[in-house]
Amino acid sequence: MRLLSICRRLLCAVCLGILSMPSAPAQELEAKVTFNVQQLETAYRDRFETLQNDLSELINNQQWTTLQFANQEKIACTFAFVISSMPADDTYKATLTVQASRPVYYSTYNTSTLNWKDNQLTFTYTEGQMLNYNAYQLDNELIAVSAYYVYLILGLDFDSFSPRGGEAYFQTCSNIVAMMQSSDGPGWKAFDSDNNRHALITALLAESQSPFRDFWYTYHRLGLDAMYQSMDKGRNQITSALPVLKQIRSVDAKTPLLSLFINSKLDELVNIWSEAPMSEKNAVYEQLRDCYPTYSSQLSAIKKEYKE
Repeated sequence: MRLLSICRRLLCAVCLGILSMPSAPAQELEAKVTFNVQQLETAYRDRFETLQNDLSELINNQQWTTLQFANQEKIACTFAFVISSMPADDTYKATLTVQASRPVYYSTYNTSTLNWKDNQLTFTYTEGQMLNYNAYQLDNELIAVSAYYVYLILGLDFDSFSPRGGEAYFQTCSNIVAMMQSSDGPGWKAFDSDNNRHALITALLAESQSPFRDFWYTYHRLGLDAMYQSMDKGRNQITSALPVLKQIRSVDAKTPLLSLFINSKLDELVNIWSEAPMSEKNAVYEQLRDCYPTYSSQLSAIKKEYKE
């Protein structure tokens, strides 16, 4: 893990061109937290300004790992809540969209590592309520959900730099899910949904679907990060690894890992093969269409002729 931290640190510093600049240790995330409360009555909206500030402070200032991140190494991410209703007793229904990205080696480009919408969120909040994270005792739905996605972000980020480097963080996600089994809140239970929090972390840790995590590393570290040396070399690494998607689909056609990938990478996939030979474009399109038949229209852009 120490080697991984050094690798990530050097990569981020080079990408930002500040390798020689001193920096103070900082927490792991640079998160923007927002609450959309337009669906609530005006009288209830003000309290969310306080909640937004408090949750932002928790996510950004909590020490989530044992590693030290410099300011330029922080993982850029967003937590966008949309509050849909308040049934009773200060209990809110909401959706949460979580996004994260990481830099690509020797470029100014950031690649998405997470773009996930959680439609199953309820939580109780009273204005002025303290928000504290205790890894051994989780009794607050909002904090549990936020911590789950913090560790999911960390796991996906570290997996992209080192083969299965995010294992410890995915295990923490699994621990949070286990602790929340007694919760009445949705999203934590097995079989409630094919893509809830339980299903997603179960898939990421399942040995039968572990080739996805190796693919994730190949896509980012051997593919995107290698493109500064050779676009063809990096693209060929990704092209060669694509059959893994069909492999995991054959294991579980409803695996949320397929959604995890396409939600983050759809636009990027079109750009990766923009300058590829037409034979390669067609082959890639066919592979991706087989895995994502409902995205065939968007994926067809891969087959377009490249024009300077």
